[in-house]
Amino acid sequence: MNRKIEVLIFVLLFSIFLTSCTKPYTEEDNGRTINLGIDDPFEIELVGNPSTGYIWDVLSYDSTIIKQVGKAEFEPIDDKIGSGGKYTFNFQTIAAGQTTLVLIYYRKFEENVPPAKTFELKVVSGTMGRILED
Repeated sequence: MNRKIEVLIFVLLFSIFLTSCTKPYTEEDNGRTINLGIDDPFEIELVGNPSTGYIWDVLSYDSTIIKQVGKAEFEPIDDKIGSGGKYTFNFQTIAAGQTTLVLIYYRKFEENVPPAKTFELKVVSGTMGRILED
């Protein structure tokens, strides 16, 4: 019984270690293809300034391949009013396949105006994703 608990703890700690080793994807990764296994978490960090009226928001992705985990979070760079900062989005793969995740930087109140910025990340999930990454 103790051996099973030790193995379970090892697996849990190892998976936490692997998850914490992945860096967030940023604007430098715009247009990139990433290869992940099923149930792999990933994070996107994008710079923005909501005091200007602009926000980063998810436009589209295939919800049968990935899911958003929680809501986007904004963290200002400093304590000054009107400071920019970073938006953090968390996702997780949930099935094998591929999808293009699209985020846009825009003002909600401006209708029929193209976004100021677009961020795209092609996600390949599943066994093939793991093989391609190696």
